[in-house]
Amino acid sequence: MARELKNSAALFERACHRIPAGVNSNTRARKPHPIYFKRAAGPHVWDVDGNRYIDVTMGNGAILLGHGDPGVQDAVAKALESGLTNGLEWERAAEVADLFLKCVPTMDLVRFTNTGTEAVLHALHLARHATGRARVAKVEGCYHGWSDEMFVSVWADLAKAGSPGHMTPLPGMPGLARELVDAVLVMPFNDIERSTALIERHAGDLAAVILEPVMINMGFIEPARDYLQALRDACTKHGVVLIFDELLTGFNLAPGGAQEVYGVTPDLATYGKALANGYPIAALAGSEDLMRMTEPGKGPAFVGTFNGHVISLAAASAALPVLGTGSVQKTVGARTKRLAEGFGRIAEGLGVPAKILGGGSHFHWYFTDHEVRDYRSAATTNAAAYGAFASSLFDQGVVHLPNPLSHHAISLAHDDGVLDALENAFRVGLEAALVTAAE
Repeated sequence: MARELKNSAALFERACHRIPAGVNSNTRARKPHPIYFKRAAGPHVWDVDGNRYIDVTMGNGAILLGHGDPGVQDAVAKALESGLTNGLEWERAAEVADLFLKCVPTMDLVRFTNTGTEAVLHALHLARHATGRARVAKVEGCYHGWSDEMFVSVWADLAKAGSPGHMTPLPGMPGLARELVDAVLVMPFNDIERSTALIERHAGDLAAVILEPVMINMGFIEPARDYLQALRDACTKHGVVLIFDELLTGFNLAPGGAQEVYGVTPDLATYGKALANGYPIAALAGSEDLMRMTEPGKGPAFVGTFNGHVISLAAASAALPVLGTGSVQKTVGARTKRLAEGFGRIAEGLGVPAKILGGGSHFHWYFTDHEVRDYRSAATTNAAAYGAFASSLFDQGVVHLPNPLSHHAISLAHDDGVLDALENAFRVGLEAALVTAAE
């Protein structure tokens, strides 16, 4: 049943006169207009028309403890009372760094910034400085922000992307500097032979290899056995800096992120999202010899008015002790597993070729009978079937992302009652997808 959205429609008409597309991130655009929200609590959000939704976006996986977690909100309220915001170093910054490094003992030092894009740029600058080399290799389908070198071969047109052994770097949007895009080396996820061969071939001018250790911006695609270790070994052999983008895996799959789960330690890693339960913050962490190069006069600058922002650090100071116990990840991981198993049973019963892949709080639906192990296999998902399924979910009060190659998440606040409601919505949505697939 369609939802009443007249207030959102009116706000869209007003916003379009001042804001391109009426939204401040293109991922929030939707047809016929965006939905505007006014309140959130636990697993739910409410729009300006009073409709309540189960949220399975959860700040793109950032809000692991649930919307408005009392501990985080209380810490933020106390920090607000101080009157401090930015441009000065907060008295508790070192305490937050200690909490961070207790969760992630594989890293020696950490510095805080604001967004994942910024953290990745810092990592690339540092890798170039440390190695004296220029080029960067990334995995096809991994998203590391919207900079010229990193928004490359993400949601790539496979007709133009080359073969798995000779991938063509493709700009993710107009306006990128083509010479920077063309210099990026692109390799396939979960292909040890081709990935290590690329590193060997370009070792003389390769500064860094960067990847999501689990491909989550394409849904949820785990690394094959020994893949991460093979990259670690090849980078060590050739003096290449290995960078893990743990924006989505950090503090989510385990307190120590993917490094803890898969037992492979990179030279540098970037973090954000769950670090402050949705408040804007990111971090660069790594080995002491590399991180010390960011100190004044020793290498690349690490500056920013909003770096170490008091409010975001206060949120992190409350979130990290909870995340550090590991109990949140175990609880949420079990709930994600339950959703995947329930969806699988329903899909099999209806004869729909579809599955959920997930871990930690993250999951995504794939409408394909192929094994999903990289971007190209993920791209076999049936976009029309996904569209029918997603549209049905929205009509049933589940807010999600419309892109068939995106990612979703639950939180600690998604209890059994919410999971029951989601499974019921999945059944109706899969029935709609079955009709579309038959047309």
